[in-house]
Amino acid sequence: MRVLMVTPYAPYRDGIAAYAVQEVRRRRAAGEDLEVLSPFPSAAHHHIRLGGVAGMAKLAAMAGRYDRLVIQFFPEMIFGRTRTGAERLAIWTALAGITKLVPTELRIHEVQYQPMREHASERRAAHRVFDQAAEITVHTAQERQELADAAGLSPMRIKLLDHGTNFAAHSRMDQAEARSLLGLPPDDKVLLCIGFLQAHKGFDRAIQAFLRLDPDGASLHVVGDVRVYHPELEAHARTLAMLAELSPKVHLHRRFVGDAEFDTWLQAADTVVLPYREIWSSGVVERAKLFETPVIAAAVGGIADQSSSITLIKNDGELMAAMARAVGAEAALVSEAEWTEGSSDYMSIQAEIRRRARTDDRPLEADPSPVQDRLADLEVLPMPHPISLKPWINQTKSLIGRATNWQIHPLVVNANESTTALRDAITLLEARVAALEDRREPPQS
Repeated sequence: MRVLMVTPYAPYRDGIAAYAVQEVRRRRAAGEDLEVLSPFPSAAHHHIRLGGVAGMAKLAAMAGRYDRLVIQFFPEMIFGRTRTGAERLAIWTALAGITKLVPTELRIHEVQYQPMREHASERRAAHRVFDQAAEITVHTAQERQELADAAGLSPMRIKLLDHGTNFAAHSRMDQAEARSLLGLPPDDKVLLCIGFLQAHKGFDRAIQAFLRLDPDGASLHVVGDVRVYHPELEAHARTLAMLAELSPKVHLHRRFVGDAEFDTWLQAADTVVLPYREIWSSGVVERAKLFETPVIAAAVGGIADQSSSITLIKNDGELMAAMARAVGAEAALVSEAEWTEGSSDYMSIQAEIRRRARTDDRPLEADPSPVQDRLADLEVLPMPHPISLKPWINQTKSLIGRATNWQIHPLVVNANESTTALRDAITLLEARVAALEDRREPPQS
């Protein structure tokens, strides 16, 4: 059987690319006749630029040469360059043709639910694709239920596939060896945030919690780089760098790490900290499981379904308490049983966290701060695109855009850079204030 897998692929810096490489390696080693098609320049056998109707038409033409198709499905690859609802419907229609032409497994890494929920036409088009697919796979039970609800499918139609099925260790060593290789103190309690530097990863939350704790004999290491160059990603990386500079115990290792070094960090760490703001499922969690490294992670997406041993946190107060326990700080004296909302000691635990963080004047759940929350409403301005179902209107708007973009583009760039600079300044200021207040003696009663 000839199989074609459609996916980002090495050396492209992407979590799905790394995931696919491991699956392809295993399946080809087992003797499977499998080729890879990538939308980006890579080590794949074939390349087609996807993200638009033309790319999907080329994929349809190639898919007929194979007995089975596996699509590592995520919106950026499938819908990347679309600007209108009509274009999205055209891509769904092309996908429906492909799933009818050749048995297709849709490996769902992420789906945009909002268009399906808001537009009946997109829901119908997506339902047709999923209904015709030979197989639909997701990594967690929560993903299965959400996809079923959004696309109008029976959950039984969607199969669960363990995220770590194809994962294998790229290095094996004890903690002392790993720390020696990385130049880490042998006796520190090492907390680790690792992965691409993106706001939704929440690494800034981990740094600010660590700054407030300021534990002795412990360090926090943030390891990774931006996935692709983009002003927003670069701005967030600068914010992380400024936060890290507030303490000699916090270290930002800004670089892309290969598979072996990635695993070395996991083996060197005492605890991996993943305070995601949003995620479907986490490859870092799966790799940490290979080495039995404890994980603190936000209870978002399908994280809770990935392992019963993860310490789940719901807000910044719980994050700080979990990190304190991990490094043996004062708050670590609280047992897991006591840290349950509704228990007799819950309020005293909350009070202790507030005392240490000096945040008695606002709810623990206020994340980000009220000022940052208002700044979050200032979205990044996009360049306007022609949006109309009538082709002649789009053409007219495109011509006007070409004539005026030289005037509009500098204004858009300036507005976005100003917003980013303001966010960075507020984040840094609030972190400095919190760090200073934590060093102040509590008032005498």
